[in-house]
Amino acid sequence: MSEEHGSLGELLAAFEREVSTNRRAAAETAYVLAFRYRNEDVNGTRRFDAAKLWATRAIELLNELPADTLDQVASTRACVGGVGLPALLHADVVRERLADVLV
Repeated sequence: MSEEHGSLGELLAAFEREVSTNRRAAAETAYVLAFRYRNEDVNGTRRFDAAKLWATRAIELLNELPADTLDQVASTRACVGGVGLPALLHADVVRERLADVLV
């Protein structure tokens, strides 16, 4: 499910699989969930509360990972669930790009 849009349910299921097997992929998926909840209507409303939860989860996961070299912070995928990932993804990038939901 890297390039296709993917439903929120599919992204949630992917996160659950990834969190125990590939924490970088899980952090990327959490970032995408935060982005999608912030930018898309879910049952007629934006879910800024869910966006904040997922942004926080992405930050937590990224803070657990090594971040000493560019290779360690490089995104492993270009796009997840229809959302382009930044080439370098670390906690500060999430804080910057999703600052509006983290307040």
